[in-house]
Amino acid sequence: MTEKEYLEFKNLISMGDELNFYYKNDEYWISHIQDKSFLSRTKDSYTQEFCGHKELFEHATIESKKISEVYPKLRQLK
Repeated sequence: MTEKEYLEFKNLISMGDELNFYYKNDEYWISHIQDKSFLSRTKDSYTQEFCGHKELFEHATIESKKISEVYPKLRQLK
């Protein structure tokens, strides 16, 4: 994912979209329920819960790294 794609991805999430993406062949899902946002790994349903999308992007981790650190290796199916 390029930086431009990552910024668009973040913008879509901030508008309430729920999106999936892949990292090292594992599928992840960002979803929302009321004021909560979630990052879930599909294969085992491991889920991190946050108070909104801003907190998710500040604190969510994949393999102990923040999303902002691994976004170049993220990919979305078009």
